[in-house]
Amino acid sequence: MVKASDYLIALDDGHGLGTAGKRTPYIPSIGRQIRENEFNEKVTLFLKLELERCGFRTLLTAPTDADTPLQARTDAANSMGADALVSNHYNAFDGKFDGPGKDAEGHSLHVYFNDAMDRKLAENIAKYLKQGTKQVYRGIIEQNLHMTREFDGPAVLVENGFMDNEREALLMINEDFQRETAREQALGVCDFFGVRYVAAGNGGTVGSPPVSGGTSTGNVVGKRVESIYKGAEGLDFYSRPTFDDTYRAGKLKYGYGFPTIVRKLKVEGADMYEVMNSRGYVFYVTASPKYVKVEGSGQQGGIASPPPATGGPIAIGEITIIGVANAAIIQDRPDRLTSKDLGTIRKGRTLPVTGSVRGKNSSSGYWEVVYNGRRAYVTGEFGRYRAY
Repeated sequence: MVKASDYLIALDDGHGLGTAGKRTPYIPSIGRQIRENEFNEKVTLFLKLELERCGFRTLLTAPTDADTPLQARTDAANSMGADALVSNHYNAFDGKFDGPGKDAEGHSLHVYFNDAMDRKLAENIAKYLKQGTKQVYRGIIEQNLHMTREFDGPAVLVENGFMDNEREALLMINEDFQRETAREQALGVCDFFGVRYVAAGNGGTVGSPPVSGGTSTGNVVGKRVESIYKGAEGLDFYSRPTFDDTYRAGKLKYGYGFPTIVRKLKVEGADMYEVMNSRGYVFYVTASPKYVKVEGSGQQGGIASPPPATGGPIAIGEITIIGVANAAIIQDRPDRLTSKDLGTIRKGRTLPVTGSVRGKNSSSGYWEVVYNGRRAYVTGEFGRYRAY
């Protein structure tokens, strides 16, 4: 008998929160632009919950706000032996609103050339997408895309609408549409694998199940935890409070970790931390001091950024300063209203970056940068990211 737990589904939310250019035109009715990843990450989170309720195991290929390189995404999915991959995106045509009836519209599903399994997965998902919110169905399109070409199993990249169509752009921040899209994709994945879909409230669980014996330890709650394990294979972390490889969600390299500890648990006779990443996703990692250390007061909403043995932070890439008249302000904390100014960096110059955080009082979040050997912050809209 086919069991959903036999299958690991890789889930990919296209682009990072601060990826340059990936946003709608300015929308007067809401007074701002919408970043593509605002939709991509939400629908991917809802899809994760839908699939896990049905019993599937899931893997997030880009679990931070940074624009994870495409090769790192497919490498993660392939190395974990994922059985299928779904990548969520939002399309664009000319980058401007031309008016009702004039803008490109609709959803499409993208697969690799002549790949029968890609197409079968796309057909199963398309069947349900066509039944939801009224949109033009643009069909299944064969393309030479990295995510579908480099993944070893059936993969589909879904363009869920057009960012430069004002009606569809507003759907990006409509939670009902996000949830509906995730549900339709989950139905298609279930059909593809021959697994029964479990609707919310019909015996399934949402998110991680509660654990008996859990305890809250105030001395670590809100702090950052990072791996001190130097093994080449990295330190496992899990999507549920267990050490069962079935629910392994990924691996932490030495010095990488999670910005926020939620609580400490007793799991299967050992200590474990429930942790949260920058997007609010909850994971579980060992609390053994042999493998991890806890430091600082934590940065709520931050992503893992590794301090080396010598002390200062290690950069994962760099940002080029953009979108300012002359220079951007460097701050001591990710809150433009209460931070102390540490200095400025001129437009066009670059800074090493260790990650990004949501912070406070900025809809674009903040880049976590290396400034004079310490962590500092620059408003998200003022940096264009490039990975090392």
